[in-house]
Amino acid sequence: MTMPLVRPYDRDFDWVYGSAADPVPPTPPGLVAVMWDGVALNTGDQDSGLCSIIENVDGWLDSPPLEGHDTEMVLADGAGWGIKTLGPRVITLAGCAIGTRDVLAPFRDQLARRAAARQPADLTIVDAAGGGLALTASVRGGSDQLKLTWLGPYAFRWQVVLTAADPALYGDWQQASVSNGPGGATGRPYKRKYQWQYASSFLPNSALLVNDGNWPAPVYALYQGDLNQSQLSDGVGGSINLAAINAQEQVLVYTATLAAITSGGLSRASYILPGSVPMLVAPGTTARWDLYGAGAGSVSLAWRSAWV
Repeated sequence: MTMPLVRPYDRDFDWVYGSAADPVPPTPPGLVAVMWDGVALNTGDQDSGLCSIIENVDGWLDSPPLEGHDTEMVLADGAGWGIKTLGPRVITLAGCAIGTRDVLAPFRDQLARRAAARQPADLTIVDAAGGGLALTASVRGGSDQLKLTWLGPYAFRWQVVLTAADPALYGDWQQASVSNGPGGATGRPYKRKYQWQYASSFLPNSALLVNDGNWPAPVYALYQGDLNQSQLSDGVGGSINLAAINAQEQVLVYTATLAAITSGGLSRASYILPGSVPMLVAPGTTARWDLYGAGAGSVSLAWRSAWV
């Protein structure tokens, strides 16, 4: 399963970040903000005359299904440890909508279209108990259809079961850049724009990656030439050795699996050189990643804190 961490980019890899960073419509006090593919589901009374309420969310903050793959011993006590894996996260949303027919019908259509969609979309829920942290998962309707129960001519209850193939929940996007020359952006990025600048204690070939979550966070590394044969290292045993790339050439590497592509989704697996080891940002840590090589190019890093 390829973790859907980055929304579609154009041919030149101009990244478009979304999900938890998207603006969420104001939510009345006491209601938890729930956004599914751009539709706010827990808004209370709206100016349009629609009242939309989420009554229950199951499977969101539970741990994902676990499979130990342990082997029972035949002639000995206990069992043999297997390779433990996490199953897909299954989330059930249940809500109620109240309003006139002219607002209920479009709202029902929006829900049905998203439940039947073939491609996954972002589900973002603000954890009110966790200090307002917005967590996001990429979800898609599974084998259970959207269910509607009319409560009369002006209200209905609905329920939909969604599957997150990647069981992790993610925070906001963070970005950093490393290069071999002066002028590289390093350190932890700040989402708010201030009138003054923060100095970095590291050289341009270093960046700090922060994972506030409880699960290892994968990173997307966008290489932009020209760069001679280079090494991106996390300092604790992980490294990506990439073959030389020319000016104007771009290669996107998913550091968790070492998958590499270029514009149009063409594979660049041959660019990953022997000795490369997958890299993730350990949970609850601030990691320093360094770029070693030569050339005027750079590597842009994008990641999100991860939770399970």
